[in-house]
Amino acid sequence: VVMDVILDVDPGVDDAMAILLALASDEINILALTVVSGNVPLRSGVDNALKVLAFSGRSEIPVYAGADAPLVRAPVHAKQVHGETGLGNAELAPSEREARPGASEFIQKTLTTHPGKVTVLAVGPLTNLALAERIEAGTLARAKQVVVMGGAANEPGNSSPTAEFNFVGDPHAAREVIQSRAAVTLIPLDVTHQVGIPAEEIDRKIRPMGSGVARFFCEMTDIVVGLGREAGGYVGVYLHDPAAVVYALRPELFDVVEYWCDIETEGELTLGQLVVDQREGLPESRRRGVLTRIAVGVSSEEVLGLFRQRVLKG
Repeated sequence: VVMDVILDVDPGVDDAMAILLALASDEINILALTVVSGNVPLRSGVDNALKVLAFSGRSEIPVYAGADAPLVRAPVHAKQVHGETGLGNAELAPSEREARPGASEFIQKTLTTHPGKVTVLAVGPLTNLALAERIEAGTLARAKQVVVMGGAANEPGNSSPTAEFNFVGDPHAAREVIQSRAAVTLIPLDVTHQVGIPAEEIDRKIRPMGSGVARFFCEMTDIVVGLGREAGGYVGVYLHDPAAVVYALRPELFDVVEYWCDIETEGELTLGQLVVDQREGLPESRRRGVLTRIAVGVSSEEVLGLFRQRVLKG
């Protein structure tokens, strides 16, 4: 069974990997890439989306440019992680193509025309999805499912003490998507921090492969790996966004629970935090937030194996 997918991205190193994995998966038919401001400004993200498709020989897939700023807050980017262009130290040939305007309109129209048929995989800030929902309330609930890479339930954040980058990038959009009553599943840092490729494997196994994709992967991850070394953090690269693609492919590899949750949109220290109401002995009527599916565990080796086999062919 082939699933029709809209892949909403802010490429970004791990977004590029997620695109490569989706392209390498016969079970997925990518209807379009929709691009949002996030890891890099919108213009760079659009360029990168077009370049990755061209690099993969898949330029027939349309790219739609979306929101160039969050709903409310000032834009934040992560060039210190993803490099000046957003693809680390990798350089891809420019694409001949232009993106189309109107990502949120495309999302709204597609979900409305094909209710219950299309999966939305959102691996950047959720501005495009929130704007689609604002065009017509109930839009996101028409998706077959909405898989979101975002949040940190019981883990510390990576963009602030409590919050993950995509939700910090547009907390208000994240909140509107959670509250849309769509079939949302969150793939938070709790899971993605269990899915990483260590620097040692990159150097010892991936670099010597010598293929175009292996070279692209190594050049793209240079900066991230270096940051981990300097800061005494994880020395390697987490497959944050590819994990969301794997969830769409193989949900059985993930341990998913339902939590009442919401997104903090006010806090000076906690802006963008995924707040999970885990208080014991409360009736549902007194819970805060919306009951949402959240992945809390994962078969890491199987997820990594799928990525290695499909993307790196190793």
